[in-house]
Amino acid sequence: MKRKLIFLFIFIAAVSGLAAQSQFISQDRDPKKNSDLYFIPEINYGYGFLATNYPLYNLQEKAVYDSYSPMSYSVAMNIGYYFTPNYSAGVGVAYERYMQPNANSLPLYIDLRGYLKDAKNTPFAFVKLGDSFSWWRAFEAGEWMHIGVGYKFFMGKQCFTASLGYELKHVGHWKTYSTIDQINAIPNRWAGLNRNAITFNIGWVIL
Repeated sequence: MKRKLIFLFIFIAAVSGLAAQSQFISQDRDPKKNSDLYFIPEINYGYGFLATNYPLYNLQEKAVYDSYSPMSYSVAMNIGYYFTPNYSAGVGVAYERYMQPNANSLPLYIDLRGYLKDAKNTPFAFVKLGDSFSWWRAFEAGEWMHIGVGYKFFMGKQCFTASLGYELKHVGHWKTYSTIDQINAIPNRWAGLNRNAITFNIGWVIL
C-alpha cells in the first residue's frame, strides 16, 4: 500500500508540473479525443527483473533467477472519463502471460492519465494501481502497479498511444519450502517473487 501511495504522489507531481507549462488552448485540439468517455485496448511487452527469497541450493537464498526467461506479454482494456482535457481517470483489466516461471495474471486496476496539452498529438503520463486476483487457480495473485510516460498521436483518422513504463508485480505466496534443517524450523514457509519489468505499450483510442 505504501508503494502505491508513493507512485500516486509521483504521478500527481509530474502531471501537475507538465500542466503548469501548458497555459494555452492548442489550435490543434481534438475535442472528441480529450473529452467524455475513452476506451483504449492495449498490447504490452515486458522485459522483467525477477527476484525471490526462495532457497535454491542448501537453503541459501539467491536474489535473482538468472536462468528464467524475463519476457512477459499482456493485453489490457481501459475505460474511463476525461474530467478535463488534461486529466482522465478510469478502470482497467488485463491478461498477462509470464514465460518463466510460467504464470498467468489477471490485474484489475485504477487507470489515471495526465496529458500535457489538449491536442491531437501530446505527451502524457499514466499510473495504474491495482491487484492481481486468483481465479480458478489459473491466475497468480499479487500486488500490481504500472507507471510510465507516453505519446498520443494520430495516423490518419485513427488515434493511438505508445508508452514506456515500469511494472511492479509482487507475489507474496509463490512457493513453499521447508526449514527443518535450521534452528526454529518451519515445515512449510512461503517464498515470494517479484516480477518487475520495463514495458513497451501500444494502445488504440477508440472513443
